[in-house]
Amino acid sequence: MPSRLCPISRIAPVVRGLTLLALVLLCSGLTARAGVFYDASLGLDVGDDARIFLNITNDYYAPQATVATRIVQRCPRPENDFPVIMLLARASHRPPDAILQLWLTNRSWADIMFELNVPPSVLFVGLNRDPGPPYGKAWGRYKEHHGRGPLVISDRDVVELAKLQIASGYYHVNPYSVIAERQKGTKIERYAADRHRARQGEENGARGKGKRPNKEGGSENDSSKGHGHGHGEEHGNKPHGKPNGH
Repeated sequence: MPSRLCPISRIAPVVRGLTLLALVLLCSGLTARAGVFYDASLGLDVGDDARIFLNITNDYYAPQATVATRIVQRCPRPENDFPVIMLLARASHRPPDAILQLWLTNRSWADIMFELNVPPSVLFVGLNRDPGPPYGKAWGRYKEHHGRGPLVISDRDVVELAKLQIASGYYHVNPYSVIAERQKGTKIERYAADRHRARQGEENGARGKGKRPNKEGGSENDSSKGHGHGHGEEHGNKPHGKPNGH
């Protein structure tokens, strides 16, 4: 009697197809979410570098599009508030709306962290020695802190350290390399925006090399199998994946 079980050789292509479909849907969902947030950021009174950093922050923490747009539009100073809210939401496992609501009560970021039981160490990940200015004072307070009460640290220091964590985490770089640029006078937003623009330029350049005009005035893919004039040049345009730590 013939077996009713489907041979593995028939199952494998189906599984591969479903996996590919899932990846396509995931990527399209990520693109849509990023687009919604970018549209929302266009209405904010912030500079280009700050807008790019807000979008990087959104991409790094990947909240729901409706949540991210609602939060960034309600922040009194989105370029400073949004990064801290996202960092604390992740660290405390609380909704970003709850973090924003606490911030709107005029409490300090240090008091909010203490209330949420978020350890100050989340601001100093990757730092094992005095980072120097502009983080040296906060580092000294952190090393002297013994867990009793909130860390004595200014809101500005919390903002700067949150941005440092996002930039180093998103681009997978040692925070001290970001600090070195910061000490040269480069703001975190500019550091991240410059890397973003360079990445976009590389991707656009890679796409541009994929086609060249033919004699009929159209274009042909350089990697085509012998069709057209001259030898094709094979190349790849590897997408940049999500950074670890989401």
